[in-house]
Amino acid sequence: MPATQTIAVNLLSVVPGRVGGAEEYAVRVLSAYAQHGPADIRPVLYVLDGFQTAHPELVGSFETEVCPVNGYSRGRRVLAESTWLARRATGAVHHFGGRLPWRTGRPTAVTIHDLQPLDHPERFSTTKAAYLSWALPRSIRRADVVVGVSDRVTQRLSEGFPIDPQKIVTVSSGVPEVAEQPAVSTGPPTILYPAATYPHKNHLVLIDAFNQLAERHPEVRLVLTGGAGRAEAQVATAVANSPHTSRIDRTGRVPENELVQRMAAATVLAFPSSYEGFGLPVLEAMALGVPVVVGADTPAADLVAEPTQMIDPTDANAWAEALAFLISEPNQRHQAAQQGLARAQTHLWEHSAAQLEQAWRLLLAKN
Repeated sequence: MPATQTIAVNLLSVVPGRVGGAEEYAVRVLSAYAQHGPADIRPVLYVLDGFQTAHPELVGSFETEVCPVNGYSRGRRVLAESTWLARRATGAVHHFGGRLPWRTGRPTAVTIHDLQPLDHPERFSTTKAAYLSWALPRSIRRADVVVGVSDRVTQRLSEGFPIDPQKIVTVSSGVPEVAEQPAVSTGPPTILYPAATYPHKNHLVLIDAFNQLAERHPEVRLVLTGGAGRAEAQVATAVANSPHTSRIDRTGRVPENELVQRMAAATVLAFPSSYEGFGLPVLEAMALGVPVVVGADTPAADLVAEPTQMIDPTDANAWAEALAFLISEPNQRHQAAQQGLARAQTHLWEHSAAQLEQAWRLLLAKN
């Protein structure tokens, strides 16, 4: 039997309930490893105070050390990575937060969720954009293993940075299971969009498309879930000014089990985001047997097989037509859902666990 080796997993960037997709990704991938990973690699989680309450099952699966910081102060969090964590985490360390701390040992892995701060710095505050434009390239260059959350992210890393492509690994998110048949929606036709109101999520385009669609389909409804982002004021105004505002339901962020229920009941999931690291809600909808329409030329589009379901994220007219087509044509909706189920089968948790094992074995080989 091979000797057990330890991996320190830095989750101090995960503030429960506040970091959205990055938190979901970390919890999902590590939970997949707990269920399907080999026994000869032993992860030790380093987490903020409060993480154990938010994610008891994950904490119960691994040895865990809790940092006496609640994480609401970003400065204290960053400092803890270079002090508290650096003293405790010896040997190989996997940093899930997208950058390496100022002080860290070797060997190190870093997970890159996306490169939006480099590609679109205008979407961030001046201070944050300046910091990340320095921290991201530094981390990518210095890490011994660089993990991308999708093949598109790893391709971007390989093409955009002077690093050995052999040290780049994709570790994507997954789903626990895939439905046997397409979902059967009940009630009025419903379009669901689960996303916080950040500018690149393109809520305004979807609301414009819905206004056009609602003129022709008097029963169709739009449901927007997700918390408030930098475009919240514009989205709220667009909803209030819509001639069909009574058919737009804004729920705010909802618990995971409620989101799954809403997703399974939807007629179609719309995902007009123009920039993603992966696009997890798209995969989740596909696994439930719900057809999707996504922004073209994004990782979410890479999950989809049918070109007619990939739409220019800025073209409200095209979104209205694509959504109307699926809502009006049950056979096409069924076919799109069947294709989604087949694609989702390639993104089960077992696959995520195997990818993470590959990244960790590569990291341990650097010892």
